[in-house]
This record gives sequence, structure tokens and C-alpha cells, in this order.
Amino acid sequence: MISLRSYVLVAVMVSLFANLALAIDAPEIVCVALDENDDIKITWEIPVDSNNEFTSYIIYYQDGGGVFNPFSTITNYNQTSAILVGTFSGTGSFYIKTSSNGGVDLSGPSNIVSPLLVNLFSSGRKVELLWNELDLASSDSVYRIYRKIDVGNWKLIGTSDWDNRSFLDTVNQCKSIVKYRIEFFGRTGCLCRSNVASVLIKDENPPKQSNLICASVDTASGAVNLEWDASSSIDAFGYLIFYFDDFIYSDTSFGPSKLTYNYEHDEINGLIKSETLSIAPFDSCFDSTTMWYNQAADSLRFRTLFVDSIDFDRCAGKIGLKWNMSEDGFPVGVRNATAHRVYRQENNGPSVLRASLSAVDSVFIDSGLVSGNRYRYVIGAYNANLEKQALSNVFDFKIRPTDGPDYLFVSNIVNNHETDLNHVIIRTDTTSEAVEYGLFRSLSEFGGYQLVERSNKLKRDSFEIIDPSGSPSQTDYYYEVRAFDYCGDSIMASRAAKSLIIEGFKDETEYYNELLWSDYVGFQYLGSQIDHYQLVRLTNGSQRDTVFKTSRSFIKQDTIYELEYINGDVCYYVEALESNNNIFGYAEAARSNLVCLDYSPRVFIPNAFTPDEDFINDVFLPDVNFIEILGYKLSVFDRAGNLIYVTTDPTKGWDGQGEGIGVYAYFLQLQNARGEGLNFSGKVSLIR
Repeated sequence: MISLRSYVLVAVMVSLFANLALAIDAPEIVCVALDENDDIKITWEIPVDSNNEFTSYIIYYQDGGGVFNPFSTITNYNQTSAILVGTFSGTGSFYIKTSSNGGVDLSGPSNIVSPLLVNLFSSGRKVELLWNELDLASSDSVYRIYRKIDVGNWKLIGTSDWDNRSFLDTVNQCKSIVKYRIEFFGRTGCLCRSNVASVLIKDENPPKQSNLICASVDTASGAVNLEWDASSSIDAFGYLIFYFDDFIYSDTSFGPSKLTYNYEHDEINGLIKSETLSIAPFDSCFDSTTMWYNQAADSLRFRTLFVDSIDFDRCAGKIGLKWNMSEDGFPVGVRNATAHRVYRQENNGPSVLRASLSAVDSVFIDSGLVSGNRYRYVIGAYNANLEKQALSNVFDFKIRPTDGPDYLFVSNIVNNHETDLNHVIIRTDTTSEAVEYGLFRSLSEFGGYQLVERSNKLKRDSFEIIDPSGSPSQTDYYYEVRAFDYCGDSIMASRAAKSLIIEGFKDETEYYNELLWSDYVGFQYLGSQIDHYQLVRLTNGSQRDTVFKTSRSFIKQDTIYELEYINGDVCYYVEALESNNNIFGYAEAARSNLVCLDYSPRVFIPNAFTPDEDFINDVFLPDVNFIEILGYKLSVFDRAGNLIYVTTDPTKGWDGQGEGIGVYAYFLQLQNARGEGLNFSGKVSLIR
């Protein structure tokens, strides 16, 4: 049997469980959002109220670990959010309970939530954001980061994955108040938002230093093409370029990623001297004290390559080149050069790599240079690891050809009949750098010339060189004259002139000589031509007679039967006479060799004469020719052997005066052309 006390206890417990069963559930909080005033908006999902027993929602608040106390009551069942005014950007927490049945029934607490709080940590332009975790679901599992600078608008600057509650921002400002907040969308699409955190950004630190890589001379303008490493600082805004001379000039390259610059100023010219330059990065923050941006110290000071000559041997065709080298803190051309390259351009040809030298070589000797050619040298400092090359200035020079004669001609060729050597007469100017002239001889106009004689430069515009060899009586020769400089190089050559040669053939029966000669070549180069040839006969060593003139014929028969008292030889030469005046105002003559034809003495001695003054056979005179006149002697004797007449003149005979009719003896002594003695004796009758 149940006691009354037990019955009452059971009734109370049944009543209690019945009340609990009738209470409405607490709503579930899905979003918490702070505004810029630190008021908070709480958003929830409405619980099920199937019996319309709802009375109110009671929002509880706990401030920093204390007891939860009712903070706000909402009596609208369909209301899903509430804005609580206060300062809630701290460590407080919230939950909600549902009151029903006129406040008799009270649900348990909802999920406990705290505001989304972001904390900032700044260094220079960098700001790091950290925030707490909310035990709330997200519709897309992404945090959104918003930023506002000074009085500007809020801008979305990035997102962060749900599992990552941090964000690193770089502010491109020098001095500003920067605000941040974090947002995400809750499960129902409502907005969760953090507090607004702010920080003062003030950048007073210069960017990190960077260095030049390359300083290459623009070989056309003398400007310097620079290339450098980027500063590792993210706030680098540009680079200052420094130029060091008596003063420091600077230029500015804006842009953190613009790492090349063509430095061009009136003061700079890498073609005439080595230039020194450096760079320094700066950021965008202007310092009102220094009146400039935050700037790093300048970097390694680079010198440009400068090449010059140290020696030139014109005769050997060699030149020595030298260029400047790196010193501590002063690289030259390129950072850490591994080689020096020598480039050469000849005349207007392509630039070719002449040599590749080690990084410690600063001298190069080039050879094979040709007089009259133009050469341009450029040195390249090369870094194989960086694959960078810096060029030097251009060393430009032309090997001036020796100042040759303005003109050089063979004026004429004259054979010396005493030596039978050809004398080549030369005309040239006296202002050239020729130090020597060479006489060249050939049997052909077109080649095979041999040097036969040299002559030092004479301070005359006309001189001769004698051909010491050859056989000018046997053949004609082509001659050209070449001028030589002090290196022994030929700097000018004349046109070839051809000598004259004459040949002769005798007919001792008919007493005539046939003469043939070659043509002369040379006057046409002097602006004139051959006027005519003249054939000259030479008898008795000195008697000269022009026996023939012609402008075209090269053959002549000369009859000598009637010539008297000719010694043993009849000689000939031919002259080519120049027409009018040549370019020098002269009319020259070329002369051939001397050809001599010797005849045996011709002797006829009469055996009688009649000195009766009828002018017919009045004198006893032997008819002799082709003898040596100096060796002539005629002696006449009477019957007793007495010498009655003697003469050494072949033109004078014995006239018989003082002597009677009779027979007389004579003795005739002669010499032929070879000096051989000839004697004739006999009798002659004097008839009156």
C-alpha cells in the first residue's frame, strides 16, 4: 500500500516532468555582427512553437567571465535578430532562452557565442591580422577581409580559408590610419562581422639596398645603360641613379620593377672617359624634414670600361689596347666579370669577336692591320653566370695610308750608248712620304716585274734610275716605278713604259742597211702621244744625220754606198719624240739602243793620174772607206826610193807637182774598224 507521502512525491515529479515537456526550445544563434560603434547584432533561428505557448526570447550577457544576466527581452515570436546597444568589442558572451506559458516555462540556454574580434600587429607598411574562432557555421567557409584607409570607403582586400584565421596585408601608404574588419556569412546567409580595428601606419624605414649588375656604354651616344637587382623591400618605389664626377648628378627611375635605365646627360660621355655610377632604392614616403623619400644608401659604384691604345706599330700592322680593371668597391662594367671579350670591326664590316681573355687580362695586342683600313674596337666585360655583358667605349682609328705621290710617271727612257744601259727618267712630286723608289722590269706589260734598282727619295721632281742589268740591245723592256714608304710598303706605282730597241742588218754587196725598231709606250700616260720617230745615223763616232722620220713605219733601208770616209762602223739609233707638251709642260724624247754595223775596208787605188788641171783625174787619191781614219797614211816614192810625198788625210791626194812623167811607187797604210793594220803597195803612172 502506497503511503500518502509517497503519493505526494510521485504527483510532484509527474507535474514537474509535464511542465518540462511543455516548454519551447531555445533559438539557435547563427550570426553575431558588430558595427563601428561596437553595438552588436545577434541573429537566430526561430524554435518550433506548435501550441502557441511562446511568451518571449530572453538574451543573456556575460561580461568577462562573470554570471550571465538577462540583457534584453523580445516578445515577437517571429523576430530573428536583435541589435544590442553597448560596447561589446570585448570578451563578453551571449546566449538566448525561450519563455513560454506566460513566463511559467523557460527553456534551457541556446548555444553560447562571443563577438568576432580582430587584433592587429604592424611593422612599417606590413599589418598582420589575427582573429578568434566562432563556433558558428558558415555558408561558404570563407573569411572576408575589409580595409578602410583614413576616411575612404571600405574595400574587400582579400579572403582567408575557414581554417586560417590570419591575414598579412601591405599598405601602400606612408602615414595613414588604417581600419580592418572581418566578415563571413552564417549558415542561413546572415552576416557575421568583427569589430573594427585600426592602426596608424607610418613608414620611416628606407628600402633595402640593391646593387648594379651592369654598366654598359652605349657605343653610339656615350650614354650608359644600367641594369640592377630589384630591392627586396616590397615598398620600393623607384631608384636614384648617381653619377660621380667633380659634382654628383642624379636621375630618377620610378617603378619598383623597372630595373634598367639609359643614363644620358650632357655631363656624361662614356666614349671619352670612364664614368662612375651607382643606384639607391627609395620608397614612396616623403620625409618633410629631408624633403625626400625614404632612401637607402647607394650601392657598389660601377665604373664603365674604357679602352685606349698603348702602342701602334704601323709597319708591323700591330696595335696594343689597354682597359681599366676592377678595384675594391669599384667593379668595372659588370659585376664579377669572368672574361674580357675583344670585338673588332674592320671598315664597314660586321663586328667580330677577336679574342676572349680572362677576367684578369687588361691588355690585348692585335695584328694583321692593313694600312688605309678603319678599325673599331670594343671591349666587353662578361659574366658567364649572369649571362650579362657590359661594353666599353669605341676605340676608333684609321691607319692613315702613307701620303703617296700625287703623281708618278715614267717620263721617258733613254739608252746610254756608251754603257748600253737604259736610263729611266721619272717625274713625281716632292711632298709625299715616299722615302725610296724602285725600278721594276718585265718582258711583259702584264706581269713578271722584277726589282732591278732602288733609289732614295730625291728632293727633285725629276730624276733617273739606271737599269744596271738586262740586255737593252737584245730586247725591249717594260718598266714601272714604285714609291715605297718607311715601312718598305709600296704606296704608288707608275704605269708601265716600254723602251725602244733597234736592230740592223747590212748588205755588204749593195751597201745598204735595213733598220727595224719597236714602238715606244709611255707618252700617252702623260696626256700626249708620239709625234714621230726619227732614225739617226752615226758615222765616224760623231757625225749624226737624221736619215728618216715617220709616225708609223718601223723599218727603213739606208743606202751607204756614196758615204765617204766612214770608219769601220755605221751606227743607228731611233728616237720617239713626244707631241706638243705633256702635263708637265715638256716635250720629251725616248731613245733606243745603238746598233752598229761594221764593214770591211773598201779600197780602190788608181794606177795612173793626169795632173793637167782639167779637173779630171788630176790627183792620185786612193778611194778608201770603212777604215779608221786616224790610221790612214799614204807615202809616194820616186824611182830612186826617195820619199817625195806623204799624207794622213784620206781626202788629200798627190798632185804630182814638181815631178815629171813616169812611174812612181806608193805605200798605203790603213786600219780597219777593229784596229787591224792593212798595207797596200804598188805603182802609179803620172801622165801629162
